[in-house]
Amino acid sequence: MKNRSRLIVIAIIVQLLAPSSVISSEVPDEQLNQIKPPTTSSGGYSGVYYDDQKTLQRAFYFVESGPNNANRLRTYVTCKSALEEPCKSEEALFFETPLPPCLGARVDDCLVSLSGTTSISSSLVEAQFVETVTASTRNYGLDGASRYFTPFTGDRARGIPDSGYPSIWKLSSLPHQGGDEYLVVSKLNAEFLDTAGRKPVNLDVGIFPISRTPGFREDCFFNTMTQCLERWPFPQGAQLELSLTTRSKLVGWFYGRVTDPTISFEKLSSGATKLTIRGAPTVVPIVAAWMKNEELPSKLNALIEKEFISRNKQFAGVCYFGCDTLDRSQQVVNDERNPSFTLSNDYFERYLLWLDVVKDRAYASKSTWSFRSLQDYSQYEKCIGSDGVAGLVTTNSNAYISTPPIFESDELLYKVASPHFDSKGNVQIGTYDLAIRSDVARCIYGFTSAPINATLNVLYENGEAVNATTVVGEKNGWFYLSAKGFTYSAPTVKVKMTQTQEAKPTVFPSPVATPTSQPSATNLESPKKSVLCVKGTKTTRVVAKNARCPKGYKKA
Repeated sequence: MKNRSRLIVIAIIVQLLAPSSVISSEVPDEQLNQIKPPTTSSGGYSGVYYDDQKTLQRAFYFVESGPNNANRLRTYVTCKSALEEPCKSEEALFFETPLPPCLGARVDDCLVSLSGTTSISSSLVEAQFVETVTASTRNYGLDGASRYFTPFTGDRARGIPDSGYPSIWKLSSLPHQGGDEYLVVSKLNAEFLDTAGRKPVNLDVGIFPISRTPGFREDCFFNTMTQCLERWPFPQGAQLELSLTTRSKLVGWFYGRVTDPTISFEKLSSGATKLTIRGAPTVVPIVAAWMKNEELPSKLNALIEKEFISRNKQFAGVCYFGCDTLDRSQQVVNDERNPSFTLSNDYFERYLLWLDVVKDRAYASKSTWSFRSLQDYSQYEKCIGSDGVAGLVTTNSNAYISTPPIFESDELLYKVASPHFDSKGNVQIGTYDLAIRSDVARCIYGFTSAPINATLNVLYENGEAVNATTVVGEKNGWFYLSAKGFTYSAPTVKVKMTQTQEAKPTVFPSPVATPTSQPSATNLESPKKSVLCVKGTKTTRVVAKNARCPKGYKKA
C-alpha cells in the first residue's frame, strides 16, 4: 500500500491547504487541522503533522487488482465485484471500505450498535441510526474519484465484504457542544489476499461528535458530497460502547485511544466475529510544526535527507511547492504519516527531535475515541493461533511503537512518546491501559489456571521509576492493567506477571479461553534502574544498579 499512498497525496497537494494557525481561542482543538505552510512561493521548508486520526478522515471504498511480485509494472484495475476478473483470480488484491450499520439483509460486516452514557456508573443508552454519508471526492480528481470511490460486491470466501459507507448516529443521552450527533467511521482494508485462503485484515474505527453545515470547506474535518461535518470535543464523563461484526479475519492485537477499556469478542453461528469495546474518550496531544531546513537541528535534517535519498529523491508526505523537483531546497513538504513507529528504524528518534523543535509542547489536544488493529503478532503466535483477538493496548500518547508489547525477560514492554506539555502549556498527564486475554497471558508465561500476581511500572529513559497510579485485575476471561498520572516525553511501560510457587507452570499450552472473575493481586515493587536498548531489529533490557547498554546497542 506504500506506493499507492504516494499516488493519493499527489492528487491532493493543493487542496489540503489549511487555515492559518492564528485561530480564535474559542475554537476547540478538535477543529484545528494542519498548520498552513509559511510560504508556497519558495522551497526549503519541512513540516510535520502527527495525528493518527487522519486515516479516519478519508472513507474510500474500492477493490482492485495490482502489481505482484512477478510483475511490479502492472497497472491497478478497479473492479465492481471481487467475483469478477481480474479481481476474482488475482492474488495481488487490495480493498478498503467503511462498514455500514446492520440493517435489512446485512447481518455481518456491519455495525451492530452504538451506545453512550454520561458516566461509568450510568446505564448505556442505545444510539439511533440517522443515515449513511458518502465522502466527498472533490480533493481526488476524476481519476481518484473513479478509482477510490467505486462501490463493489465482495467475496465472502476470501473475507472481502460488500462495500459500505460511514454513518451518523444520534445520542440524545450524550449531547456535546455541537449537538447530539456522532459520526462513526469503521474501516476494513487489506492487501495481497491470496486466492487459496484468507489473510488478516486491518480494522480502523473512530467515533466523532459532529455538527453539520451545508457545502464544502477546505478546513473541514469530514466533507460529504453535500455537507461539512465539523468535529467537537466529547462531553465530560462520556462512556461509549461500539459493537460490530465481520467475517474477515481478525488476528492479534488492537491499539486504541480509549481509557479504562473493556473488550469482548465471540464467534457467531454465521462464522462472523462479533467485537465489542467500551470505554471513555481520552485527550491526545497533536504535534505540528514548520521550519526552514537550514534551521532544523542538524541531526534531524540529516535523518530527513537520508530518507529523501533512499526514496530516490522523492518527498515523503504532502507537497505544497516544488513537487516535481529532486531537491529539498526547492520543496515545501509536510510529513503527515501516522505517528506509529518501530524500534528498527530511526522514525522514533526523529519524532523525539521534532519534540525539541516544538519546545515539547502540543499544537492541539483532541478528545478521541478510536481503536485499530496491529498486524504484527509473531511473538505471540503460539498462544493466539491463526484467529482471534489477544489484547488491546490504549494510551493517550501521541507516538507509539506500532507492535504489541514486546515480551522480553519475563516482561511485557511498551514504548510511548509525547510532548511534555499540552496545547495550553499544562503538563500532559499520561494514561496507559492493557487488556490481555487470560488464556493468552497464561500461555505467554507458561502459567496454570491459578491466580496470577501482576506488576505494572512506568520508567523514564534514564531508568527512573515514574510515580503512577496502577490498577491490576482479572475479569470475565481478561486481565486489565492500568497506569495513570505519569508524564512524558518517552517513558517505557513494563508489565510483569508472576504466580505462587505451588502453581506448577506449563510451557505454551494450547490456548483455551476460560472466563474467570478471580481478581489478581497487586504487587508493586520499587524497580532497579532499567534501560531498554536497541541494535537494528534486536532489543534488550538491562536491569542493574548502574544500567548501561551493551557494546553495539544504543538506548531506545
